[in-house]
Amino acid sequence: MLENLQPNRVFYYFEELTKIPRESGNEQAVSDYLYRLGKQFGYETIQDESNNIIIRKPAHPDYANHEPVVIQGHMDMVAEKAEGITHDFTKDPIPLLVEGDWVKTKGTTLGADDGIAVAMGLAIMEDKQAKHPALELLVTTDEETTMSGARAVKKENIHGKKLINIDAEEEGILLSGCSGGHNLIGNQKLNYQARKLKNTFELSINNMLGGHSGMEIHQERGNSIKFALQAMDLIRKVSEYELVSIVGGSKHNAIPRDARVIFTSDEEDYSIDFTDLIAKYPLDKDMQVTINKIDNVDAVLSPQSQENIERFIAEVPHGVYSMMEEYPDIVECSNNLAIFDIQDNQLKVTISLRSSNPETFEKHTDNVIEIYQKNGFDVVEEDYYPAWEFAKESKLRKTALKAFKQTFNKDMKVEVVHAALEPAVFTDTFPEMEMIAVGPTMKDVHSPNERLSIASTERTFKFIKNLLENL
Repeated sequence: MLENLQPNRVFYYFEELTKIPRESGNEQAVSDYLYRLGKQFGYETIQDESNNIIIRKPAHPDYANHEPVVIQGHMDMVAEKAEGITHDFTKDPIPLLVEGDWVKTKGTTLGADDGIAVAMGLAIMEDKQAKHPALELLVTTDEETTMSGARAVKKENIHGKKLINIDAEEEGILLSGCSGGHNLIGNQKLNYQARKLKNTFELSINNMLGGHSGMEIHQERGNSIKFALQAMDLIRKVSEYELVSIVGGSKHNAIPRDARVIFTSDEEDYSIDFTDLIAKYPLDKDMQVTINKIDNVDAVLSPQSQENIERFIAEVPHGVYSMMEEYPDIVECSNNLAIFDIQDNQLKVTISLRSSNPETFEKHTDNVIEIYQKNGFDVVEEDYYPAWEFAKESKLRKTALKAFKQTFNKDMKVEVVHAALEPAVFTDTFPEMEMIAVGPTMKDVHSPNERLSIASTERTFKFIKNLLENL
């Protein structure tokens, strides 16, 4: 499918990766593949207990006296698919499609985040003529969930003092810092009572735009869980209802695209026009809202449980909390109302909160916890990761900016990103290491609309090779 794209070897390896299951937590096969490749290249290769891979390539003879450099990306991907798509991420290859300048998929996430970094690293590793210092290709696991792979990297296994992370999503932008964050998990036991109303219905919200809960949280993309409550407000104007369940979202770092509400009422059917409500979400132009009668349920939520859920959804924030003073176009603090899940009469809600400012991080965390608790939830904090603070001085950053100017005769922009990047974890393990993050242009990652620019991939690969020659 991608054999005619350039750079040829980058897209060769990228396509090979799309054939291997690599959802977060299911990385054994792709880790083994990378280990075999390292050995086939003839290089020292390490596969640690977390399935991280380190491949060491000797320096080009002209660079023998230069200190080693780390190229880094992650092997796992977010597994999301559109409603109605039958795809098994444990065994099915990612379906690829080329349209103009874009590599896309057919209803699933693409895995360019961060398969393209791995592909670029492998293409450099196999190139015996490439000029660079000694290289260490570090490919980590579980970046999209807990960053446990990055946390497990042992200091003694990495020799380089400069790290090029290839997990940015816009060409021409050098990332030199990122937000920290954690997940706030709320749990509540639900109480039920016998159904009083005659019929049972399912409200389905599908195909909202979704996207990355850090990179796109400021774009006011709709949240399907919030939308579900607004839709139920319209239903309430027609008739009384009893709530059975609300579920939606599947990943902590993806804006929820779909939601489903089951409720009872005495109506025989509904012909509600949701047009005006949908119009409030202009970015979610492809969304679908339906109400269908389903088989009757025996039990509905108690009035108190229903009130807790509906009041919580109404009160809990979703989106931007504050913007950075130094970079007014960059989000400082935000949260993503990510997942509503009901299992065995237990409601579990996941909220992902990010911030590059410790003060706003603490204040917003306290606010969300207070809303949880007043609505009957027990709350725990999980998967904390620190911010990657902007370094005022960085030789690596200066060299990268110079290399970009040499390559394209234009300036590269420096930013701090409102998303989790593994350099934030590495700052604890390797406090002396200089780090930057770069990457080709990708759109709508963490959603079935994910796509990768072909021309941008070629330019970014050229820049990275030039940067390595300049180190």
